[in-house]
Amino acid sequence: MARMNNPQNGPQDPQKKKSRRSLLRYWLLAGAFTAGAAILIGRLAWLQIAMHDEYRIQAANQQLKDVAVTPTRGQIYDANGKVLAKSSIVWTIAADPSQISAPKAEEGDERPAEERRAERVRTVSADVAGMLGLDENEVYEKLIDTESQYEVLARQVDKPIADQIKEYASENSLPITVTQDTKREYPYGAFAASVLGFMHADGYGFYGLEAYYEETLAGTPGRLVSIKNGLGAEIANDEREEYPAQDGNSLVLTLDANIQAIAEKYLENSVKVNNVSERGVVIVMDVNTGAILAMATKPDFDPNDPMTIYDPERAALLEGLSDEEYTQVQGQERQRQWKNKAITDLYTPGSVFKLITTSAALDSGVSTPGTTYYCGGSYQVLPNTKSYTCAEGAAHQWQDMGKVLYNSCNIATIQEALKMGIETFSDYYNAFGFTEKTGIDLPAEQAPYAGISYHPEDSMSLIDLASTSFGQAQKVTPIQMITAVAAIANGGYLVQPYIVDKIVDQEGNVVQQTEPAIKRQVISEEVSQQVLHMMEGVVDYGAAGAAGRNAYVAGYHIGGKSGTSEKLDQEKREDGTYEKVSSFLAVLPVDDPQIAILAFVDEPHAETEYGSMLSAPLIGNIISEVAPYLGIEMDESLLPSGDVTVPNLVTPNNPSYSQWDLAQVELNKIGLAHRKVGSGDTVLAQYPEAGTKVAAGTTVYLYTDSTEYTKTTVPDVTGKSAALASQMLAGSGLNVRISGDENGQVTSQDVTAGTETPMGTVVTITTAAAADPTQDTSASTDAASSDSGTDAGTDGTGEG
Repeated sequence: MARMNNPQNGPQDPQKKKSRRSLLRYWLLAGAFTAGAAILIGRLAWLQIAMHDEYRIQAANQQLKDVAVTPTRGQIYDANGKVLAKSSIVWTIAADPSQISAPKAEEGDERPAEERRAERVRTVSADVAGMLGLDENEVYEKLIDTESQYEVLARQVDKPIADQIKEYASENSLPITVTQDTKREYPYGAFAASVLGFMHADGYGFYGLEAYYEETLAGTPGRLVSIKNGLGAEIANDEREEYPAQDGNSLVLTLDANIQAIAEKYLENSVKVNNVSERGVVIVMDVNTGAILAMATKPDFDPNDPMTIYDPERAALLEGLSDEEYTQVQGQERQRQWKNKAITDLYTPGSVFKLITTSAALDSGVSTPGTTYYCGGSYQVLPNTKSYTCAEGAAHQWQDMGKVLYNSCNIATIQEALKMGIETFSDYYNAFGFTEKTGIDLPAEQAPYAGISYHPEDSMSLIDLASTSFGQAQKVTPIQMITAVAAIANGGYLVQPYIVDKIVDQEGNVVQQTEPAIKRQVISEEVSQQVLHMMEGVVDYGAAGAAGRNAYVAGYHIGGKSGTSEKLDQEKREDGTYEKVSSFLAVLPVDDPQIAILAFVDEPHAETEYGSMLSAPLIGNIISEVAPYLGIEMDESLLPSGDVTVPNLVTPNNPSYSQWDLAQVELNKIGLAHRKVGSGDTVLAQYPEAGTKVAAGTTVYLYTDSTEYTKTTVPDVTGKSAALASQMLAGSGLNVRISGDENGQVTSQDVTAGTETPMGTVVTITTAAAADPTQDTSASTDAASSDSGTDAGTDGTGEG
């Protein structure tokens, strides 16, 4: 229905309509303003309250220069105070690319700012790269990035270059900073490398002692806070705050650099001449405390440049590989050379382990030293199982316990273990520490794994027991093996090996002293003495021509045991045999044990692979130098009586002594000392010459580079005491024979003073009783400290 007109409902007044529209606009604007104000206030509140701390920090970062102060890393010393690892002050060069602006455009230069900046960066990059010896393009890529506020251009820069960079940055108003840092150095290069480890590029210990004692060595960084300008340079003012760094503490090792040098010299030679594929190890341990006197793995690396592969044969594996393969193999080879094989690798110990089985059989009471076992050449543990045999198919017949060790009889050793039974054998196996880490203070010690490296009691079969008894069914670490034998040597006590004697601060104050720790007694002292006597028999009988002969050094009571194990977990070689591990473990002196030495080479490829032929000579030569150095007294009754005839050691005449180290072994056996002259592998000349009659202890010089003798000048020793005269002649590289009173005074010498004669010449001095027994005492004392110190240093490095 149509709506009727009503005067009150007629058309609206245009003026009122406009007024109402204005009012609506007002409220809309007012609302928008209020909302905007609310948003602004909220935003300000957010910035000033919620984001206050973050923006305060950002502002401070723009205004403050906060520099970390690097502490000086602690040093590493050997037992005698020789520095093996040290830190020196260097500088780090860094830049803030975001603050490198474009230079002002010169008149007529219409290039954009970006192009002008790029040109400046290119110039700066060329200059800086030239000073730092870097690639110009690499520096340019860092400096051209306007988004970056911090780029490290170079680390470990020496002071002259750092000063040059600092001056260049100041003259050109560049945001380049020069900050102090430290550089780690190893003064002796590839020396004890696997023990020391090295530093990561980011400044922390990455391997070895450097890693294990990181917190001790590193110290605590400090801070330097100051006001900076737009280029990042410090502004001098009173607001500067410095929080000093706390320098790291230093390590003093049990490792003796002289003994380490001897061990490394002979091990390196053995690995080389025996064509060893999987490196070699030598450990020298104090049997009474567990202190490590030397620990060597060869080949190794230079911790000053650890990324380089140092073994040429291993480096050759990288040739011709694709980028991906190269990266993978390179990483594997680096890890391989860095590893300390003495503690990180498991190996099959072989017949050296017979020392453990023998000790357990005696201590458990199932055998006595006089108990005999029969070896008929083969032995079957269970019916329908493979028979065990001895090396070379030997049949040793009836043997007592000592002969079992001397003959290294597998069959008799198996019978010893079977007589004990699985439970008793396992108890001793555990007690000797083969199912646990030794706890030595070095990183990455390999843990034994039940079922993989040994057979636990609850799953051990009689076949497992038999094979384990002579060291062929289990794997141990070298440090476990020598620690167990140290227990046999020291009266039966299992000690914890260690290599850091003490920790000292920067002033030399002792912060922490390592105390030797005994874990438990494994065997009785009586059994310890019994087994030591048997071990000495292995080496003594060997001196006459059998198993341990090559470890014999006349004058010393040495006990030992060889081992030659097969790597049965690998594929057979083309000839149908397995790769071998050839080892020898010695203790001396047997009548008062002080040190144990373990040596082995992993996968040798020589004419023979027996430990008695490869590792026993290695140990014999080490003993010949280490025993005198440690002051271990000779038993005069063990030295030859009367004169000794110098054997013919020159290669063309006696091919069996073609290696200088084997020539030395022959001298060790007959009581003659030796000194190698040259760096060759074979003996080309000797002095005194073959057939010469000399006294025991005379030094024979072995020339490996030339047949020309090195000459020395004979000193005048008349009027001197016999002791001082002997020291003076020895200091000149001469041998001495005393005719007369050994405590008397020299009345004449048979080689005229001032004569040039070959080193090794025997000078006979005639003596008579001195009128005044105290005469020459002070001179003798002074000369003794001087000459003997020089000679010991020469012997320590090993080569004349």
